[in-house]
Order: sequence, then C-alpha cells, then structure tokens
Amino acid sequence: MHTTIATEPLNCRNAEQNELIRNEFGHFSKDGSEYHITDYNTPRPWSNIIANERMGLAVTQAGSGFTWIDNSQLGVITRWQQDLVRDNSGKFLYVKDTETDEVWSLSPAPVFPAYTRYLCRHGLGYTVFETEFAGIHAEWTLFCHAEKTAELWHVKLHNNSDKPRKLEICSFLEWSMGVTPDPRREFHKLFIETWADEEIGAICAKNHMWDVPSPRWGHWNTDFAYTAAMASTLPVDCMQGDKAAFFGRHVEPKRPAAIDKSQWNSRFGRYEDPIGAMRSTVELKPKQHTEFGYVLAISTDQDSMVSLVKDLQNTETIKNALEDAKRSWKELLASHRVDTPDASVNYLTNDWLRYQAISSRIWGRCGYYQQSGAYGFRDQLQDSQVWLPIDPAKTRAQINLHARHQFADGSVYHWWHPLTEQGLVTTMTDDLLWMAFVTANYIRETGDLSILEDQAAFLDDDTATPLLDHVQRAFARVFKRTSDRGLPHIGAGDWNDGLSAVGMQDKGESIWLAHFLAGLLADWTEIYSRIGDEANARDFKERRQKLVAAINEHGWDGQWYIRATRDDGSKLGSSEEEVGKIFLNAQTWAILNDVAPAERAESAINAVEKHLVTEVGSLLLTPAFYVPDETVGYITRYAPGLRENGGVYTHAACWAIAAACKMNRPELAQRMLDALNPAKRDPQRYWAEPYVTPGNVDGPESPYYGRGGWTWYTGSAAWLQRVITDWILGVRADWDGLRVQPCLPPDWDHASICREFRGSRYNIEIERMEADKSDGKVCVVMNGMELPDNLIPAPGGTGETHNVVVRF
Repeated sequence: MHTTIATEPLNCRNAEQNELIRNEFGHFSKDGSEYHITDYNTPRPWSNIIANERMGLAVTQAGSGFTWIDNSQLGVITRWQQDLVRDNSGKFLYVKDTETDEVWSLSPAPVFPAYTRYLCRHGLGYTVFETEFAGIHAEWTLFCHAEKTAELWHVKLHNNSDKPRKLEICSFLEWSMGVTPDPRREFHKLFIETWADEEIGAICAKNHMWDVPSPRWGHWNTDFAYTAAMASTLPVDCMQGDKAAFFGRHVEPKRPAAIDKSQWNSRFGRYEDPIGAMRSTVELKPKQHTEFGYVLAISTDQDSMVSLVKDLQNTETIKNALEDAKRSWKELLASHRVDTPDASVNYLTNDWLRYQAISSRIWGRCGYYQQSGAYGFRDQLQDSQVWLPIDPAKTRAQINLHARHQFADGSVYHWWHPLTEQGLVTTMTDDLLWMAFVTANYIRETGDLSILEDQAAFLDDDTATPLLDHVQRAFARVFKRTSDRGLPHIGAGDWNDGLSAVGMQDKGESIWLAHFLAGLLADWTEIYSRIGDEANARDFKERRQKLVAAINEHGWDGQWYIRATRDDGSKLGSSEEEVGKIFLNAQTWAILNDVAPAERAESAINAVEKHLVTEVGSLLLTPAFYVPDETVGYITRYAPGLRENGGVYTHAACWAIAAACKMNRPELAQRMLDALNPAKRDPQRYWAEPYVTPGNVDGPESPYYGRGGWTWYTGSAAWLQRVITDWILGVRADWDGLRVQPCLPPDWDHASICREFRGSRYNIEIERMEADKSDGKVCVVMNGMELPDNLIPAPGGTGETHNVVVRF
C-alpha cells in the first residue's frame, strides 16, 4: 500500500498546459528543472543519470542503481542487477525504530514500505527522496561532486511525532570494483579485498584482478585501477564487509538479519562476499531534526582516497557541494534558452534534453537500459554538437579525441573503450564521415578555421597530422568504396547498424549514405574555398554533382527513394518489396541535403506523411520484417514493431521534423514534434520517463504500440534539442551568421530564443504576422534596423548584445 502526496501547481501558461505535462505518476516542477514522481509504482523504472566528467551514478524512483568511474562498463564501483521489473538492486539506507522494531528504507527499495508521504525529485545533477514513515520525515539527496570523484549523500531526518525516537541508520552497498557484473560473479568476488578504516570510519575496497587484458601481463593479471571507500559523517557503531553475515541465509533484502542484531561480527578481507554496510544511531526529541551525510570516494590509490574522504566527510561540506553541483548545471545551460507557448517544449529544450545528452551520453555513456562506457565514433561526435551554442571548445575537444581514434587509411573504430583503448573495427561506412560532419558544423558555429590545423596522431601511426588531413583520409576511403554506378557501398551497415548484411561483400550500395555524403561534399566545398584550396573545392563540387545525378538516376523508386541495394543488386526499401517498402532516412536526408529536385522532395515528404508518420512518431521503416532475412541483417531479427524493425527510432524521427520544417510543413512538423514529446505521452501506454527521450517507441505492428524503451542513452536527446532550436524556431548557424527561418507550429503565435554566437549574445523574438499582412517572407529587425534578408550577420566583435525581432 502507498499513498501519493499533493504537490504545488505547475507554473504553465494556461490550464490546458497543466494537464498536458501532468500525469498520474508525477509532473514537472514550476520551473521545469525537476521532475516530481509522486507514485513510485511507475510502469517501468524512471531514472536519473547523474554524472560529472569522470564519474556518475544511476538511480531510479525506487532507489535502485549503481556507481561508476571513467567507464560505466569497465569501471563499475557498486554492484547492481539490471532488472526493470523488480527494480530493487543497488545502494540503500535502512532505518529501524529501536522501540517498535519497525524497519523501513529512505527510498522505496528494498523495503517498499507504506509511506505516509512519498516524493522523488529528479533534478539536474541530483535526486531527492522525500518520505514520511512512522512519524519520521526524511530527505535523502544523492549527487556527484561537481569536480571530484565522489558520490555524496545528504540526509535530513525530522521527528514529526510527539515522542522521542531512537533510530538506527544502516547504509548498504555491494562492491563490484571492476567490469559490469556477469555470470562469473563467484569468480570475480574472489579477488576483491575489503577493510575497515577505523580512523576515518570508512569501509574500503579494492580489486586485485581486473577483467581487462593487460598488453604486458595478459588477461586476469592486473589490478583494478581504483580504490573506493564509503564513509559517514555520523559516528559509526558497527561495520560489515560480508554479504552473508549482513543478510543471513535466505533472508529478503527487506529486513537483513544484521538489522536485528545488537552487535555485528564484522568480516573483512579477501575471503568474503564483499559489501559495505555501516550502522549509526540517531536520537531525536519530538519535532527535532538532524542532518548528516555519506561519502563514496573513488581514487587511484589508498592515500588519495583517504584524503578525498577527509576533505568531504563533513555535513556542511556536503551541503555546499550540493549547491555547487546545482549551480554548475544551471550556469552550464544558462546561455541558450527558449520560450514557447508549450511549457513542456521549454522544459525539454532548456534543460532536460541537454542534461540528458551531456550527463548520460557524453560523460556517463550510460543509461538504465545500457551500461556502455564506450565512445561510439559516430555517436559521441553527434552528441557533442550540444556544446556548440554554449561551449564550442568542448565540441572541438571531442572532434580531436575522435581524430586520435582513426587509422592512417581513414578507417576508424566503430567504438572504443576509455581505460583500455580497445575498440571494434568494422566495415561500417558512415562512422568515418561524422568527423567531417561535426567539424563543418563547428566551423559554421564559430567561424574558426584554425581547428583544421589541430594535430592528432593515428592509431597505427604516431605521426601527428592536421585535422584536415584526417578528414581528407576519411573522404578518400569513402571515395574508393564506391560502386561502378557512383554510389557509396554500405558495407556492414551505415548509420543503421541493423542493416548489417546488406553489403558484406562490398557490392551493396547505400542511398542514405549517398545523401549524407552529398551534404558533406557541399559543406567541404565551402570550407575548401574559405581556406583558399580551390582545387579541392572544384573537385568536391564536381563529385557532388555526379553523386546527386547518380542518386536520382538509380535511387528513385517512383514515389520515394530506396534505402539501399543488396550485394546481389536487389533493392531494399522499394515499393516492389512486400516488407521494408519505405525507409525514413532515405527520404528525409534527400530533403535536408538538397539532393531531391523540388517535385521529388514534395513526393518524398508526402510518402513519409502517408506511410511513416504515426501518433507516436515517425517509423524508421514499414512494413516491418516478420521473418529474419540474412541478406539484410539483424534488424530483421527484432520482433515486428520493435526498435528499428518498424518502430520509431527516435534519432531518425528527429531528422524527420527538420525535413518537414525545410519543406515548410508546419502542421506536419508539429504532429511529429508532439508525437515525440515524452511529456505528452500516456504513461500507462508509454511506460518510459516523460522527461527524457527514448531510443525507440514500439510501432503499430507491436502489441505494445506506443511503448517507449532504451531511454537516456540515446543520441536523440541532442538532436531533438537541436531540431527544436534550429528548425522549429528556425535559428541556426550559417557560414556568415545566424540564418532565421521559423517553422512554428500553427497554434504558436510567438516564441523567443536567447543564444550566444561567436562571442556575442542575441535575444531573438519571433512573431507570427496576421495572415493578411504576411507575404511569406521573413523580416528580421536587429537593434531597430531591418536587415536585407533573413541572415543575421556574424558579429564584428565580442561581448555585444543584440536584440532581434523576427516576423514571418
């Protein structure tokens, strides 16, 4: 049994908006920077991924989760079981009333008590559990230090009863200290050593075997690179390092055996089942409150770990660190804000999508559905575009990191792991081109061509060469992998990994990749011209012309573009097929990169609207594959309607919104945007979190049509934020300024955006003119002066503020 609590009304523009972003399980806070979960029985775990640049934690509304450092797969500090049904594995705080023997937990898991009050507040960089049970009000806040490698807990307890209370507070975690848990748990635990540091009142752990091969010493023959400790600011009565001693045999986690023992027979060392549990006593008079904290510190050696604990093992220090963490996120996101008539769009665009992209995708590389830890060559490059309007130097750093993971022949790792630098080499054909894509967008944003001179070595050649050379080698490799018809080979997949067998013999062609390449050839024609390399500018211009001609000769199917050809020459994504007749990306990128002539562009977007646009988003393809097809790849092995096989793959559905805007189809763009907006979904149907984007949503051929999945760890977060600002509001970086071409939803009469661009700030108001006064053109007035067209010119200096009014 549980009850929900009443919370404050939302600060939305109107009552209708209130209903759009409130559901039976929770709602946004007044300013949208928190999501308040008022009923912990959500359809699936609703989590928060909290991270700084090196470490992080995942925590759900039930309190389950884990902690990692530097790599969420190879550097896992606390053990967790991925179980989205039970959602009861992780780090816990137990409370026992010594008079009544009642036991509860300060998050629902693992006891799941019948709280009088419950509220989980997921915020930007922290999560708070507010609960009341047996007259004790509690607030437990979990967060990462803004800079240091420490997870911190701040706890408040208030005795709301009219009698004194003596409470025993027991913290619990299970050490992993290495690679993500796997079936060899009983083997791995043999190498973990725990000990109690009485001086600082901490339980410490290290691992003498890291399941990562050493180039020098071989497999299973190197130490885990970190030492960790859990400490409290309270005096500690008992500590335990053995799981069996703490829980007892066949005892549910709801009430461990140690909870009912006055003394603990502590077991530490190298022979136990390693955990960290500590008990303290708190006494509260009626109406009295107290505060205390915990530190989970991680470092490369014992001495620095102890030093880190000592630096943070103070309640006031922890409180100050919490304010620093909140302030760091607020300041990070402050310079790029929007305001629209749709409050949920504001909350997502201003805070949650960028927070998701940075905390989960770039720093954590982790979600509750996937502990990756690796850098995807294409993935984090795209994600890093989230930095462009707020801190483009971070995008530049990401580009250079990826340049160092390229081979001298232009090929790249599909993904690689930090800590080990081990990666996967494939014949996927798009990975290597995303560096050119993001570099071009960096130059559009900053106007800074000096990035092309940045130096980086290759994986197989220590000679450092300019970034321009890295980009040219990638292009050269793609040019070589081209069919006799002038179309790029698809190899073991292009952007869609699931098309893993279409071109394994290097004969199959990718029409989507051809669209993508055509856009890059146009971008780099411009860049070559700007650096004075007219020979390459002419070459790329000619290559684009030939490529566009080849696409339109061989890739047009009559009403839409095919997706690819197989190694045997047969078509994929054609009206001639029974399944997989039409693919989304082959239409949208033909529009975005100006490959399709006007009539074909119109036909392609109409085909998207007719066949692929649904109430839950734009499908990646339709109809779904019902039988595995080894000539296509593992995409056909998903059940129909799941993920890429006839589902909404959110990443691609974001690009579809941009294409609709480019075609000046505001009604269609709004339908697509509303369909993807997680805040507007029915949670009983959608299941997933309403404040972040999912990787996918089940399509109509699934019995769970409309169900979201694989949230947090998805490239759709950065893309949806970018599409809203660049295409819906229509303010996007161009080579010589900001291009403004709004495509506001029909029921929006205005919007605004504050944005930094090349060192200056632009406050842009967008207004819709009355229909009888509009000539269809965009009128831009900057600082009181009307501009000749819809390009806001790049600033002549820095530190300026410009006020812009856009009417359309």
